[in-house]
Amino acid sequence: MIRTGSRGAEIMEDSRVLLVAVNARFSHASLGSRFLLAAMEVPLRTQTRLLEFTINEEPADLARQIAACQPEIVGIGVYIWNRRLVERLVPLLREALPTVKLVLGGPEITHDVQSPLATSVDCVIRGEGECLWPEVCRDWLAGRVVAHLPQPQPPDVAGLVMPDHEYLDADLRHRNVYVEASRGCPLACDFCLSSVESGVRHFREAAVHESLQRLLDRGCRQFRFVDRSFNLGGARALRLLAFFLERLQPDMRLHFEMTPDGLSPALRDLLIRFPPGVLHLEAGIQSFDAVVLETIHRRCNLDAAAEGIRWLVQEALADVHADLIAGLPGETLVQFKAGFDRLHALGPKEIQLGILKKLHGTALVHHEAAYRLRFRSEPPYDVQETSTFCESELHTVRRFAAHWDRVVNRGHFPASVKLLMQDAPSPWARFDGFSRQLEQTHGKYGIGLVELARSLHDHLTRTCGQPASEVRAALRQDYATGGRRQHLPVFLRD
Repeated sequence: MIRTGSRGAEIMEDSRVLLVAVNARFSHASLGSRFLLAAMEVPLRTQTRLLEFTINEEPADLARQIAACQPEIVGIGVYIWNRRLVERLVPLLREALPTVKLVLGGPEITHDVQSPLATSVDCVIRGEGECLWPEVCRDWLAGRVVAHLPQPQPPDVAGLVMPDHEYLDADLRHRNVYVEASRGCPLACDFCLSSVESGVRHFREAAVHESLQRLLDRGCRQFRFVDRSFNLGGARALRLLAFFLERLQPDMRLHFEMTPDGLSPALRDLLIRFPPGVLHLEAGIQSFDAVVLETIHRRCNLDAAAEGIRWLVQEALADVHADLIAGLPGETLVQFKAGFDRLHALGPKEIQLGILKKLHGTALVHHEAAYRLRFRSEPPYDVQETSTFCESELHTVRRFAAHWDRVVNRGHFPASVKLLMQDAPSPWARFDGFSRQLEQTHGKYGIGLVELARSLHDHLTRTCGQPASEVRAALRQDYATGGRRQHLPVFLRD
């Protein structure tokens, strides 16, 4: 296989260095790996190739494809979603390539260097690797010994090469294109890895705009920014939004993570100028309980955040994805339900209900004893119970979240869901009743659309007492607006 990048570097099938990315799904293109590639200058870059896989593939198949390239160095990024696969992959690579140098990096290994996985490889690069990775490769390829590597200071991102040229044209057509204008976060939430470092580091603004322009010129129309709390970037954020406003395309889609209590008047003035459907904004709330947020050191004006989300939905006409986390220290199920009801009333398009996870290196360790936090020892390290949230209650949230994602977030049944939730004193209680029934008949996962439609029909007519004619009309509307009119279930046909 030959891959030619926009800088003209020709990558041959038998490469001396391989970067291996194991993504959660095909649509995710590894931004971190592309930054590492961009940091490698010619001739090292021409000797390096990126292989991307997904966690749904067999480790033996990955090992076979990697070994076929006959590399001298293999670097693998380790994340919470792929750790178990990497643990199975490493010994297979040792067997297939006895002399290969294996390098691991990524957040899962940076703060777990004494683990069997970390000690089974030749080198672990801790933290951001744009500076160390090329240096390690050059030393090994030149026959020099690579000594123990201390964790370096985070690089000056203003000096990094933007990796837009490392996206193939096929990536732009079929996958999410991730981009970055800053690293770090001004917040310091105890559950988040971004709290490990302090402050925000900005890429050179001109370089960011030039990189985005090159992607636009190549036909890219969907950009997913991975910056934490994008809107807290002040004037830089305003200029970036203005950049896109000046280059609007009918099929443009922009994803940003925003702190909803930090929407300045100048920011609102720009956001409201985007047409509906362009902005997809992730607004993290995590909890609507001020004491809980104070416990985990998350700064948030909850009233301002609620007003901000409502404004984004109703005035900016943005698609808002809002998050809540169950199992935070000190929070109860009663408080979590109340938070859900308050968030639902604000009208976000998607509500993601997550379970607290203990990521390596975070400050959650300081709360374990006081709140009796018990976490799963295997990825994703989700909490099993706390002093205020028992195991069965967390099961309730997991079941509710799975069904909410399938029925509501995916947008297959908007009219029917509206019928289900109308005049509900508690949106949580109303949907929880349906979710419990759904679990009894179909479980949590693997429920087909026809089964969901039938379940909605039966619950609305039998349990909620809705007129069958209205329920059938809503379900038919959902199938029509979703482009599935030709697949209308038999029970909905006249």
